[in-house]
Amino acid sequence: MAGLFNRLQDELDSREQQDGISPIDLLDLPPALATIIKQIVRKNGMKLADIAKALNQSPEKAQKALDELVDKGYVRRVEVKEDIWYKAFFRRKADKPIGSGVWAALDGLVEEDDEKPN
Repeated sequence: MAGLFNRLQDELDSREQQDGISPIDLLDLPPALATIIKQIVRKNGMKLADIAKALNQSPEKAQKALDELVDKGYVRRVEVKEDIWYKAFFRRKADKPIGSGVWAALDGLVEEDDEKPN
């Protein structure tokens, strides 16, 4: 039964380490980076040249900002017909927290299992 608890703990830990952007993250970004993500979301993905043009920036400056967003896990590079597109990556909606009743039920199962002869 220890394996079950380890799997549950691993699942809980992985949920805390999610990539992607949430609305709160968008509010915390510097305005220049937030503008880039908003443009990408509105167009459902954009190429570097289109992003630079929409923001009146050089491709090099836009690339630097995009690299930062990719490193943060907020934007992903996607290859479409040999072109590189940038798409926003949204964090998965948080699941409802596990209630204490689940843990109590699991404790009961462990106690019952321990009482059974092997």
